[in-house]
Amino acid sequence: MKLPRLIFVTGKGGTGKSTVAASLATALAPRRPTTLADLEGRQSAMRLLGANVIDADAAAIPANSRTDTTDADVALDFLTITPQGELEAFIQRIVPLRAVSRRMLRSRTFGYVTAALPGLEAFLMLERLRQLGGNAALNDRFAVIDAPATGHALELLAVAKGIRNLAPTGTLNRLSSGVEEFLFDRNRFGVLLTVLPEELALREALEAAVALRDRLGIECVGAVLNCVPPTLFMPAEIAKLRRLEAHALLAERRNAQAEFARHARRELERAAIAVAELPMLYQATLGAHEVATLSRRLATEMLPR
Repeated sequence: MKLPRLIFVTGKGGTGKSTVAASLATALAPRRPTTLADLEGRQSAMRLLGANVIDADAAAIPANSRTDTTDADVALDFLTITPQGELEAFIQRIVPLRAVSRRMLRSRTFGYVTAALPGLEAFLMLERLRQLGGNAALNDRFAVIDAPATGHALELLAVAKGIRNLAPTGTLNRLSSGVEEFLFDRNRFGVLLTVLPEELALREALEAAVALRDRLGIECVGAVLNCVPPTLFMPAEIAKLRRLEAHALLAERRNAQAEFARHARRELERAAIAVAELPMLYQATLGAHEVATLSRRLATEMLPR
């Protein structure tokens, strides 16, 4: 699976995209310096690694929570990207005087301007991703983005075109053209979908891949089929359980889950989507140790030796 410099991880809510993002960043970091960025403000992927989020541009992993894949020799840093933060940064860039830019941000008139440009804050988040991806390409780095769920992610990725249509000339038009060029560049940007072995999650992933390709012209670099259970029972074993009806039913359900995972993989591959699998971890909670286990599996399946 060929990965671009910036990997945008999204999927149906509940499919484990934050876990996948954290695991992928952890797998990449020993090979190249890697940034793990959050777009939802919850820092879920960062917290899985035990990171203490200091501010929007900094976080650290305490020494006592490091694993063999998050030690001092691994170049992994963290970033939170928020709509308000990017709007403030944009205004401060075009109005360098801090006192003036702060007054603009607080003014009611400026609120009317931003309301008249729907998607401006989302677009500025995309512009930040463009800068992050450009920096990764120039400095031989990777960036992994813990993105919103599929529906919101598709809306976000479509914003640049809308802004370009609203602003046919000027700074916003120039920036939106640059963002679209970045999103179309398979070496700099790509989407990684997360999928559970469930019908709704599979359907949403397949529909998202079609929308990315046909509507947005964006590369889907692959899918991670998450929480795949092994087949535990042979048919003869289930037959012996028939006299214990509830036990037999549980065994059949477990085997059905494993069978559906194989079906999901076939459907994704039929849609020309490269697939990596992560096993079901039977843990009440996930943390840095479990992420390290998953990262080793992703390194085996997704990264070149």
